[in-house]
Amino acid sequence: MKRQVVTGLMLLFAFVAVAQGKLKVKPSSPKNDEIKYADENEVIDTFPTINLNAVQVVSFKTPEEWEMYYKYKSRIIKVMPYVKIAKQLYNELIAHKENNKKRVYRRYRKDLEKEMRDKFENELKNLTTGQGEMLFKLINRETGNNCYFIIKEIKGGANAWAMQILAKRWGYDLKQEYDPNKEKMIELIIQELGPAYNVNG
Repeated sequence: MKRQVVTGLMLLFAFVAVAQGKLKVKPSSPKNDEIKYADENEVIDTFPTINLNAVQVVSFKTPEEWEMYYKYKSRIIKVMPYVKIAKQLYNELIAHKENNKKRVYRRYRKDLEKEMRDKFENELKNLTTGQGEMLFKLINRETGNNCYFIIKEIKGGANAWAMQILAKRWGYDLKQEYDPNKEKMIELIIQELGPAYNVNG
């Protein structure tokens, strides 16, 4: 049942993987006509400057906090690629729903669901309960809507109600709202991981 909850929800979202690439920038060199020469009476002070990246220092007082930190970090790294897919697909589904007739939208959604089942079902079945919970929290964080609302918006109230019942059997509450003030550990880790793990970054 736990697998059905996670897989069922993610099949509504997963569409295209977002590839993260690193951009290499070559340092610019001055053009010939931009080079300035000093005359013999001019005094030039030259100080080397180095730009350093900001460093996030993580420190906790208790072993329990460190354990939570590593546990949450591992879960975030595991599920964040799916969260990015979810956000993109959610926006696409809502746009399609608003711009097409119900019949056209339902056919589009069903075809997409089948395609996503073939692509992602095996991967999502292997998520642990903790990873599934983190997935729901981060989807809420990035879309601004809890997972119950999203399912209701995409598939209707009856489906949302059924999924909520299944979710509660495994300790999930799809109606739970993400509160960054209560989830300071998650916010800290996402900030530490940098732009690659910050959907809005």
